[in-house]
Amino acid sequence: MSSEATFPGRLPPLDLAVSASLAVVSLAVYGATLTPSLSYLSPDGNELATIPYVLGLAHSPGYPLYTWLGKAFTLIPLGDIAHRVNLMSAASGALAVAGLYLILALLLPPTAPLRRPAAALCALLLAFSPTAWSQAVIAEVYAPNLALMALTLLLFLRWEHTRRDLDFFLLSLTFGLSLGTHISDLGFAPAFAVFVLLTAPAALKRPTWWLAGLAGFGLGVAQFAWLPFRASTLNDRMMLARAPVTLSGVFNYTLGAFPQFKFAFPLAALPDRVVIYLDLLSQEFGVLGILGGVVGLASLLFRRPRHYFLLVGMYLVHVWFFIQYRAFDLEVFFLPAHFLWAIFLAFGLTEALGGISALMDHLFGGSRAGGFSRLVLACAAASLALIPLTQNWAASDHSNDVALNDFYANIWEMLPPGSALLTPSGVFGYDAFYWQLVYGTRPDVLLPALPSPNPSPTDVTAREVYTTTRAVARDNRGGPASLPPGMIAPDSWQVPVLLGSQATGGVGRGNGLALYHLTEDPPALTAESIHPDIVVETDLGGVTLVGIDIEPVSVESGGRLHLTLYWRLQTAAGTLVGTALGDAPLEQHEIGFGNLGRYQAEVGPLAGRVIVDDYWVVVPSTIAAGSHDLTLRLAGLSSVVEVASVAVVDNKETFERWLNAAGRSS
Repeated sequence: MSSEATFPGRLPPLDLAVSASLAVVSLAVYGATLTPSLSYLSPDGNELATIPYVLGLAHSPGYPLYTWLGKAFTLIPLGDIAHRVNLMSAASGALAVAGLYLILALLLPPTAPLRRPAAALCALLLAFSPTAWSQAVIAEVYAPNLALMALTLLLFLRWEHTRRDLDFFLLSLTFGLSLGTHISDLGFAPAFAVFVLLTAPAALKRPTWWLAGLAGFGLGVAQFAWLPFRASTLNDRMMLARAPVTLSGVFNYTLGAFPQFKFAFPLAALPDRVVIYLDLLSQEFGVLGILGGVVGLASLLFRRPRHYFLLVGMYLVHVWFFIQYRAFDLEVFFLPAHFLWAIFLAFGLTEALGGISALMDHLFGGSRAGGFSRLVLACAAASLALIPLTQNWAASDHSNDVALNDFYANIWEMLPPGSALLTPSGVFGYDAFYWQLVYGTRPDVLLPALPSPNPSPTDVTAREVYTTTRAVARDNRGGPASLPPGMIAPDSWQVPVLLGSQATGGVGRGNGLALYHLTEDPPALTAESIHPDIVVETDLGGVTLVGIDIEPVSVESGGRLHLTLYWRLQTAAGTLVGTALGDAPLEQHEIGFGNLGRYQAEVGPLAGRVIVDDYWVVVPSTIAAGSHDLTLRLAGLSSVVEVASVAVVDNKETFERWLNAAGRSS
């Protein structure tokens, strides 16, 4: 028999306390693993960390609500602006976890003996799942979207109980607002409509109900008036091609955005796409989590048939759309589906725990021992959340991801006065745009792609030109992350002057960070006679490290070292070499920086000459103070060469360095 009639209207204080506790625990974990500032962990993250502060327009579909909420978080006096926007994701993720528990507290059978441990466990399983955790520690839209999704469902359940037009107005408003964190939420509308028909079909006869719903949703989607209002802030070539300055432009920027990604696979490919989704689901909850969710679907249908059609309808539309979506970061788009699966799993787990509890009552006859056994079972169930917490901590901990900030702090110190820094335009240029837009960093340095995605080569005339992106071809058409076309002369030499490492994997500079100087003259890549400060003369298998110069021998964490490596090559060019300071990797580069082939063709033979790698390298601000061995290793070789000892001085003002180093012009 269905328990639909026992649906509670209010939650007891204990459930509110558990929900708040889960939010605190989740926020503590997210805060401990939060990315400190900018990163390449998301392709859009640096733009989404900047746009809220300047109240600009983000890439399609614009994300107005995200922008406004982010602006509010930038007012928190904690860390830099990017850190504060990252914190919004952490807070949103914690609210989503708390909201999930409250939804379960309302939906799970009130007579189930262990429903609270089951609900708390499933909320934490979602909180510490790889994808949800990854999006709660960076500037991205997915954690705020989950929080709005949870709030919308809670308001729906409240309206189901009260049937008041005011509550329907509030849930319609929240649903409309949620589109400003991810417009794909619109796909939930059919399931919402079915739920209304099943719950209160008589409401459709009331004009006030229609007025409340239309007014709330209309007020929520009115946020997209922000698009034409702030369209002038766009500096992305692809976005400007469908600028939202007309009604058709607004449609193309929102519902019509990225048509090449939607329904991108033929019907014959759908079984494979389903398998991909199931693999992603198993990565979040494991095989047992999938089986438990299947059991939970049956339980949900039996115990809450109306809610079954609501939740399963939302789930199926979402999965159906995104299994046909072509994106390299597909896993993040399924987060709402994972949220719903956690509800299904909670029903399955409640059934399992209820069965075990009944067995205990049978064995112990309801005695004190039986009650104690159920308490132990509840604690054991809740403690299962420690498994994903410990398993996923290392991969989700980005609290030391300072590589990008360290890199740019040194860039702003090194760039000559009045120079130009070429970067990608649009979304992919915000690792550099951030500093000038938010902090007014080095206004004497020109970022040609900042005011316009189509700068002219004449913009950099008479300036020393640098870039953080290596041209991938002579015509420099390497995709959206490439440099603006035509800005690099075909015969330019790109010579690295500063190298850094990417501390954690992500999207962007996967091969590390580099600042290149563009010159017309060939670099001094070879020398006939050398006098290195440190003579090494170590044969590394076809490559001999002759010696090294290093300065200074004492450096602040977050600062930089000047290295000059002298090589004698017996094999062809293309050998990769990596340096490290203690356990901290510094950088990896190709001997000769990829210029040896051209150098030999245009300048002269390399035979009998020493190859010189002369560059600066960033020292991570997270490295501990003390003496560290500078080591070197060639790719493919296990042997490590210790070349020097470097004293690192702990820089207690790392954050101030990020901000203030920009004011130094040398």
